[in-house]
Amino acid sequence: MIALSRRRPASITIFAVLFLAAAVCSCIDGLVRIPVALKSQNTFAWLTRDFLIVWHSAWLSIALIPVAMVWLSAVRFARWLVAGVTLFKLAGFLLMLPGLPMLLRMQPLWVASLALGVPAAALLFTPASNRWFGHRGGEDVAVFE
Repeated sequence: MIALSRRRPASITIFAVLFLAAAVCSCIDGLVRIPVALKSQNTFAWLTRDFLIVWHSAWLSIALIPVAMVWLSAVRFARWLVAGVTLFKLAGFLLMLPGLPMLLRMQPLWVASLALGVPAAALLFTPASNRWFGHRGGEDVAVFE
């Protein structure tokens, strides 16, 4: 773990804020769409309002793991994980591009989540971020054992 007193580059800080905002937008989108999800299915008895709330809350928590990995430990794998997931979401968006007007009306928070997530992932590959992930420095005077 990197000492909390160590200064993070602006790109890492902005990544954390954007990625957190994207995760919250995605969670809110899922929570707002619970009535639609419950109306559109009749086959799964276990799919209840409570289950969907727990499901979306769990995904919010899972989305925060890479933020902690980047912010607290500068784990290199985290940036590739974020980049891979973002590319996967972007590919899905490109497949739905012909229906963009309807998508913007039906799921504006999902589109906002993607719009925040793509630049957040790109910020992990800036020169300052590369130095952040590459720094394995020595002892930090703020850390006592």
